[in-house]
Amino acid sequence: MALAREELGWEIRALMRAQRHAMLSTGQAAADNWPYGSLVTVAIDQAGCPILLLSGLSDHTRNIDADNRASLLFHQSTRHRNPQRSPRVTVMGKVRRTHKSEHAQRFLAMHPEAEMYAGFGDFNFYRMSVERAHWVGGFAQAQWLAGRHVQSEAKAAKALAGAQAGITAHMNADHADAVDLYAQNLLKRRGQGWRIIGVDCDGADLERNGRFVRLGFPVRVKNAPDVRNVFVRLASDARGVAAP
Repeated sequence: MALAREELGWEIRALMRAQRHAMLSTGQAAADNWPYGSLVTVAIDQAGCPILLLSGLSDHTRNIDADNRASLLFHQSTRHRNPQRSPRVTVMGKVRRTHKSEHAQRFLAMHPEAEMYAGFGDFNFYRMSVERAHWVGGFAQAQWLAGRHVQSEAKAAKALAGAQAGITAHMNADHADAVDLYAQNLLKRRGQGWRIIGVDCDGADLERNGRFVRLGFPVRVKNAPDVRNVFVRLASDARGVAAP
């Protein structure tokens, strides 16, 4: 059964935001534009668009310089014997260089190891504007969707971009116990000392000792008060899971 466009857009963003890498496909400029695939690390901005850090020496970057049309394949790993039963999405759009600090900060929060080379002269940040998406929810479950339905609501994305730093600082400093509960009881991850490194309209990103996990929100949020209400609700749910 086909999902409604809004619901499908949310599913697609959830899958994209939960991954830290994807398969980038570009046309090989030096070989008559033959399709060329490469594995890249990726982060998703507040609007739901992919952010990349690419070296100008790489083939895929040279391809983008010649023709900036590209696609990214995001795949959710599962334990299915048949990998075609696993959800995945291919997003298509144009890749352009970005100089916005919020894009760099978002990428480096998800890939802190990249700080070692992000400042090198041949590395630059890029952003893909999603124009189309092809979603496969499992075997024989496929839908196309226009890019505007994949992206977050513009007003909400802007509000969360401005509030994100304050929210993460407050949660990590004053509610560290709740953050650990999210990871341990809701996401089934071990250990203490988890911290929130990012918040957006669809959820939050948690990290501990170089390990990352995505906490999806049960509802879409539009501003800081909405985020607060969701965190309170999730903390209650996490404590309920912990209770005998």
